[in-house]
Amino acid sequence: MSPQVIKLEREINADLNRIFQAWLNADHLSRWFLSGENISIESVFIDPRPGGKFTINMSLDGKIFPHTGEYITIEEPHKLVFTWCSHATDNRETLVTVTLKDISKKTSDTNVTANQPRTLVTLVHEKLISDIEIKNHNHGWTNVLEALDLWFRD
Repeated sequence: MSPQVIKLEREINADLNRIFQAWLNADHLSRWFLSGENISIESVFIDPRPGGKFTINMSLDGKIFPHTGEYITIEEPHKLVFTWCSHATDNRETLVTVTLKDISKKTSDTNVTANQPRTLVTLVHEKLISDIEIKNHNHGWTNVLEALDLWFRD
């Protein structure tokens, strides 16, 4: 099967700088990065630099599932590219790109509170090779982006 791509987008009411840092701060990421029900974060290690590695240990039913990767590109505050490897990819490296775009509406109308920061988060996951990988990662990343959105609402 040829490699497949997932592309997801989510608009989040937060400044893109804050969202960008949420991806690179281990303490923050451990609070919001949840890929599904009954899954928790056991631990997170992040070395946020090109060539730096990360490990996100997810816990499900008492079992630890490590998710590892390496940062390829860090262009603050707009773009992160990293490898992604886990049991759900058969421990094969895949590639994830997260881009952030400021979509805040600027207005001079004093009756409109449109100066609230708003960011479009686009996540592209490449090199997935099976239907089950595509299904599982589409579900997981959808939940991750929803959790990120909820984290900024609190």
